[in-house]
Amino acid sequence: MKMDNHNVTDLNSDGLPFFKKNSKAYAESLTHRSGDDLSVLIDRLPDGEGIRALDVATGTGFTGFRLAQKYKLVVGLDVTSEMLQEARNFSIKKKMDNIVFVLGRSEKMPFLNDTFDVVTCRRAAHHFTDRERFVGEVRRVLRQGGTFGFVDMVSPDNDINDSFNKLERLRDPTHLSAGTKTFWEKTLSKAGFIINFSQTFQERISFEKWLSPVRPDDDAGKKCRNYLEKNEPLKKMLSFQDDSIIKTRLVMTSISAGIKET
Repeated sequence: MKMDNHNVTDLNSDGLPFFKKNSKAYAESLTHRSGDDLSVLIDRLPDGEGIRALDVATGTGFTGFRLAQKYKLVVGLDVTSEMLQEARNFSIKKKMDNIVFVLGRSEKMPFLNDTFDVVTCRRAAHHFTDRERFVGEVRRVLRQGGTFGFVDMVSPDNDINDSFNKLERLRDPTHLSAGTKTFWEKTLSKAGFIINFSQTFQERISFEKWLSPVRPDDDAGKKCRNYLEKNEPLKKMLSFQDDSIIKTRLVMTSISAGIKET
């Protein structure tokens, strides 16, 4: 595997304390460990011998571990060392020796061009400071004809006041922006990807489950409830009823095609 010598000592983010604090909670999260979106993502990725895969923003490693069941070599990249340590602990416990973990940013990956055959990113892009640059980095490290598998929450298309993202930021200060389905289609196409699969999943979850790892009685939890209950358009967009909401996730795969910029 080809590596670059990018310095990771400059890693810094306002969100790092949140992930450091909640690394164990993410390691125990059933929704990150499984879910229909994960199964569909893995099923849509190519089979083959010698495939090298990268999972960007791997967190505590759940998507990376599923990739390691499919491929012989997997790299998990994340910006938070505490999250990666949880992933390493699990891989040691399960004796998985075909997955390694690397500290690094999604917008400046420490890998050379054309290193991977498959790149994935699941439930993380809404944290990224520059989503277009992230997609460009995926294109750079992915070989021509390689596959990019993407999963993330998406904003409602009719949310003209960006209320959904404002609510998410009240819960999680690391949340920057969840794009719409249209945003991701345009961004991938502009970067030189050809989309070959796209599907949205809607899941009704309780308000308390949506808040996790934030507690309902925390200040952040109270602010979220107050904001949602006073925002009638947002309640309608999220189908808020019986103290639960509808959360929408996008699963998309695309192929790196065309001439890469140098």
